Amino acid sequence: MPPKKSKLCNRSNAHILIWLEVKIRPEEIDQIISAEIPDPLIDQELFDIVTSHMIHRPCGIFNMTSPCMENGKCKKRFPKQYTNDTVTDIDGYPLYRRRNFENGGHTFTMRMSNSTNQVEIDNQWVIPYSPLLSKTYKAHINVEFCSSVKSIKYICKYVNKGSDLAVFEVRNINKNDEITQYQMRRYISSNEAIWRILSFSIHEREPFVQHLAVHLENGQRVYFTEENFLQRALEPPKTTLTAFFTLCQKPDVFGQFAKTLLYTDVPRYFTWNNSGKKREPRKQGEPHPSITAIFKAKALGRLYTVHSKQCKCFFLSLLLVNVPGPTSFKFLRTINGQVFNTYQDACKELQLLEGDNHWDLTLADAALTSIPHVIRQLFAIILTTCYPTQSSSLWEKYKNYMTEDILHRVKQPNQSSNIDYIPEMYNEALVLIEDLCILISNLPLNHYGMPSPDRPATDLVNSDLQREKQYNDVDLATIIANNEPLLTDEQKNIYNRIMLAVNDEQGGFFFLDAPGGTGLENLQPLLYVCLQKILDFFESECEFVVY
Repeated sequence: MPPKKSKLCNRSNAHILIWLEVKIRPEEIDQIISAEIPDPLIDQELFDIVTSHMIHRPCGIFNMTSPCMENGKCKKRFPKQYTNDTVTDIDGYPLYRRRNFENGGHTFTMRMSNSTNQVEIDNQWVIPYSPLLSKTYKAHINVEFCSSVKSIKYICKYVNKGSDLAVFEVRNINKNDEITQYQMRRYISSNEAIWRILSFSIHEREPFVQHLAVHLENGQRVYFTEENFLQRALEPPKTTLTAFFTLCQKPDVFGQFAKTLLYTDVPRYFTWNNSGKKREPRKQGEPHPSITAIFKAKALGRLYTVHSKQCKCFFLSLLLVNVPGPTSFKFLRTINGQVFNTYQDACKELQLLEGDNHWDLTLADAALTSIPHVIRQLFAIILTTCYPTQSSSLWEKYKNYMTEDILHRVKQPNQSSNIDYIPEMYNEALVLIEDLCILISNLPLNHYGMPSPDRPATDLVNSDLQREKQYNDVDLATIIANNEPLLTDEQKNIYNRIMLAVNDEQGGFFFLDAPGGTGLENLQPLLYVCLQKILDFFESECEFVVY
């Protein structure tokens, strides 16, 4: 670990994290780490070192002005509690053995700083240490047992955060120039410098991991130039997926062996020739027990993550990790000689999907006890977060329960019990469900395999637009008064140009982009005020607005 700067003595101190080849058991901690005052009759040297370097100066009721005090409590949580045995906490912070005087602990007296008062110090004030390291270096060396990631982060602070950063402040007359006020530069310590000078390994990765492409048929990315776009359009380059299909089509021993492999197993036996976009058998590694010329290496294949919202690609990836030796996309959709239209249907045939029984029972239970708008909310949550395989079937089965309140509303003015469900009622329920889906996931119903509702023109005014129009003139004036003086010259120019286009009804397209720390937080509230004026203009000029 790189050294950290000490605020007290202006010298560097190292935070070092050591992985042991043999893991320490809780009962072995006391043999390596101690939080007790040594017996001076047994080891006077260690006693002198610990009492000089490994004692937390008494604070709290002994010294409320100690630097470690914050809000009346010690930031280091001293004094520690007594315990007769070391206990490993679930958070990874052990409670080290700290026996009181009655149970065999030792004490000594210490003079308080800036005072002649003597204080009796016991094991509650000992900083954990290693007797071996303390006697070797005769210095303050705090040793902790790290048994979880949480404790590792605490002990070594930024062990998992990359290179150290030095943050410094540059004062400038222009107080609005945030870029020059705070700048971050990379800080390389002496430890890291010598490590890099000697060309030691910075990090290691074992085993080798190869990312494997997942895409639909003719759906791979194609990069082209003006010179080769025709060739790339006619013959797009192979990917790791299409090359796997080609490998499985070969009649030789390598092709026959590839037919026994899953997509993720291929990198163990075949390398990827990136220039030729093809698979080649490995020439080194562990020989196959029964097939000559086949070698196995420590390599893993990992598919790129496919979100379940990308339904077609998601089910394709599911087939790739369950169907060995595919020769084409059609092969993956062929189960027991039957070619299915979708990858999802093929997954169902292979029983790779759980089915919708659970969601069916959930909706059936809700239909007995819940009112329609609650059932619609439940259905929208199931659609957007659980991704049922037959969402339209669930709708057809429970659509009457989701539309009961609409039917009741239609019956009331007519005072007729003969009115039954009609398509317009179902459409209104679908509109309400789609609004919920858009609110949750920002995606329409047809994305989840549901029919899209027919929305009337009056419904095209977005609810977000209505919400944005509910503003207070006094609040907007306050925003302008507070933020206009904070604008830089460049920001004022941007604001004036946009407001000119709004006030003169000129219209225009404006794209504002800037890195963080350039003062956009001063400009954004003013643009929000500008948006209100734009909405008022559209309302007066347009019969309806799609926003």
